[in-house]
Amino acid sequence: MIEIKQLYKSYGPKQVLKDINLRLEKGVVYGLVGENGAGKTTLFRCIAGLERHSGTILSPFQPLKNHLGFLETTPVFLSYITGWEYLKLMCSSKDIPTEDFEAQNIFQLPLHQYADTYSTGMKKKLAL
Repeated sequence: MIEIKQLYKSYGPKQVLKDINLRLEKGVVYGLVGENGAGKTTLFRCIAGLERHSGTILSPFQPLKNHLGFLETTPVFLSYITGWEYLKLMCSSKDIPTEDFEAQNIFQLPLHQYADTYSTGMKKKLAL
């Protein structure tokens, strides 16, 4: 469960999120619809702990950012890093043991190629 209370977010004088109050229950799928620039991505970035905001985001999992995954619209990768090196870097940053990536490569990605040569879809799979 995630509960959001009186969430506000501004970029300078532009207020993007104003008095957002939500309760997201475990096991339920939610959809978020809005025009470009309405604040959908900003809301997710606040929940993921990637944006400073005012208000409260409550969850039994603290810190929440350690218990969720968030994939930006267009994943960005370091230049000249292979898929395998990216996975190893991400695992080491989260203290996750690096196992045999080839055996667990469910998307059949070319892990020995540079990640910035991947298609957009392949980059999203790698980021997952």
